[in-house]
Amino acid sequence: MERAVIRPPRPPRAQPWRIIVLAVGGLLAAIVVAGAAMLAITLNVGAVTDRALHNDIVLEDEADDLRVAVLDVRHFQRNVFFGGPSRTGLQEFESAYLRLLERIDSLRSVQIAAAGVAQPDDLLRMAEAYYAEIRPGMDLYVTDRPGFDRAHEAGLARLVELDRAAQAIDRQGEAQASAALRDVEQANDTATLILVMVIAGASTAGLALAWAALRVLGELRVLSAQQQEGRIRLEAALRTKTEFIADASHELRTPLTVLRGNAEVGLALPSAGECGHEDILREIVREAARMSHLVEDLLFLARSDAGQAALEVRETALEPWLADVAARAEILTRERGARLEPELRATTNGRIDPERLEQAVLALVDNAAKFSPAGGAVRLSSRTDGQRLWIAVSDHGPGIPAADLPLIFERFHRGDKTRARRSGGAGLGLSIARTIVEAHDGQISARNHSGGGTEVTIELPLVPPAAVSAGRTPGPPPTSDTATRAGASAGIQVR
Repeated sequence: MERAVIRPPRPPRAQPWRIIVLAVGGLLAAIVVAGAAMLAITLNVGAVTDRALHNDIVLEDEADDLRVAVLDVRHFQRNVFFGGPSRTGLQEFESAYLRLLERIDSLRSVQIAAAGVAQPDDLLRMAEAYYAEIRPGMDLYVTDRPGFDRAHEAGLARLVELDRAAQAIDRQGEAQASAALRDVEQANDTATLILVMVIAGASTAGLALAWAALRVLGELRVLSAQQQEGRIRLEAALRTKTEFIADASHELRTPLTVLRGNAEVGLALPSAGECGHEDILREIVREAARMSHLVEDLLFLARSDAGQAALEVRETALEPWLADVAARAEILTRERGARLEPELRATTNGRIDPERLEQAVLALVDNAAKFSPAGGAVRLSSRTDGQRLWIAVSDHGPGIPAADLPLIFERFHRGDKTRARRSGGAGLGLSIARTIVEAHDGQISARNHSGGGTEVTIELPLVPPAAVSAGRTPGPPPTSDTATRAGASAGIQVR
């Protein structure tokens, strides 16, 4: 006895798409964080540099200018001391003192942050104290030379004090500038470190992304191979199914023909009515005919699936062909207890398979007549525009449920199962009609009328493409009783 092999479940594998999402997310997060950090660092470096340029370095320059102004004042004071208070000497001294005041005032535009360093107000008081002492003393040059000398010495001492204050400010500017430059270097070092970390993180995320992509590609290759294998198996299964249906249909044709022929022979015997078997024989003939038609339909669909049921296309005058179709359609509708209202307008020619296209139209007419009320009208209309042919079949029945409307051309689909059994349909008529229409490179569609009833429309070109040709082996031709066969094969139940 063969033992069943139970395979252990495959261990769950890491899902590469999660790794891809994490890698991409990490990469984006790293880019965002790095961008924000670099922006903050750039702004900080800009602020530090701005402070160094507009405060610290400017402070150092202003302090140097202040020292130069102090030296100028001392220089012109010495000129007055050695040359006397001449008009020119006094004017030069006054000008130097005004420049000193301007230098002190310009210091107000910069910030002196260190404690213990003279501020502009302190410098101004020192300068004013110097001028208040030295300027009156210059007027004593002639009248009180010792007083003049004392004022001169005191002024030099105050200038030395001003120079020291300027030197302190200069040193403070140098210190602040050095600190600012250190801040810039530190900010640059921090930016470099962050950039290295971002590059490392992005490289890691990129490696993870590449690894995940390789995993995905590997799985896609496996999946593609599996799909290819599945496609081959499916094609083989469909081919086997088609061959089976074709073979079975072909094998059933002979016994059904024999059965129907024997029953018809029995009906022809004089004793058929006397022995009481006439009704049974007629039922056998009827059911054998129906089964023969069903077998023919299945064989046609199987050959269509296998690409062997090409059409016998030929140039056909549409007006007499449509009149012949209408005559057969009238028989169908009368048998179903309905009446036909033809409205045919087509005077041109077209390359069609007249027998197969007639089968499709009669399938629509029979289907409409079955679901029309007693004595109801079935409208058969046609029109052309020189390039295309439209054939429409409409009824006044209950209409097609919305859920069934997209499925009515599927094989064996029957919406109302109860009514389908009563009408004896197999659900192949509309499917065969679609197959025939599409073989003509046409389209078939159905829609419900707002007031009730359904309209099915065939639209096909009058000159089909070269693929539809008579040179290929055609399917089985319709039997001579086309109208009867169409009524039996159009048994899809859609209402």
